[in-house]
Amino acid sequence: MITDIDWNKMWMESLENASWRKRHGDMTDFWDRRAERYSESIKENDRALRVISRLKIDPEWTVLDIGSGPGTLAVPLARIARAVTAVDPSTGMLSCLKQNAREAGVTNIECINKRWEDVVSFDDLDEHDILIASYSLAMLDMKAALSKMNQLAKKYVYLFTFAGGRMWDYDKLWPRLYGAEYLPGPDYIYIYNILYNMGIRANVEITKTEHKQRFSSLDEAVKRWAENLDADSPESEKIIRSYLSETLVENNGELWSRSMMESAMIWWRKDHEDE
Repeated sequence: MITDIDWNKMWMESLENASWRKRHGDMTDFWDRRAERYSESIKENDRALRVISRLKIDPEWTVLDIGSGPGTLAVPLARIARAVTAVDPSTGMLSCLKQNAREAGVTNIECINKRWEDVVSFDDLDEHDILIASYSLAMLDMKAALSKMNQLAKKYVYLFTFAGGRMWDYDKLWPRLYGAEYLPGPDYIYIYNILYNMGIRANVEITKTEHKQRFSSLDEAVKRWAENLDADSPESEKIIRSYLSETLVENNGELWSRSMMESAMIWWRKDHEDE
């Protein structure tokens, strides 16, 4: 039976064996270095609007955004909600968030520079009406992380993560760069089953969307992909250039990377009743 399986242990094993974690461990430094470029890149897509359109939210509610990054969701949500708390371990990302908030003219965002695992309930922060974690579920002890989320949510918890493969072609490039199979780590089904064993009957919605990236030139594309893959040797650049020259699509003098991504929205009401 599903309740006889230790899904949290399986999550830990899958996450520890993920290619990125084995190569880099804690990703905070990586995101610190990449914060400004990532902050600019999110302005080129409508992911935030797609996510927010699926949330139940009231103007009088408060929102807690775990792994907020540069404010992808926190900044637009601050225009809707009474207050937003953004939690992120990367000082670079929170610096970008504060800048993006100033540019947007919003002043109701509080930032907490901590890993979710290190946040102390009712000390670092109190309950919020809605809790969100969007593509930021890299906690090793997922059961403990989810328990804290459920504890601090008054009304709803919304989790967004991958369903199956990722939107990047790492599975093709990683073996060429590092001589090993690319292992992306655990996806939504582990989280759903951990919640099930916790007694939380969550809802799941799977969507399929196209992820697009625009580049002004092949050189720019190679540079950005090399940064993403943390590959800076001349040989690595040659491999990436060869791959992108075959896969990028030209349109009106610009180059585009296009790939399909399946993602999952896992959500539940605090009283655990499905709607």
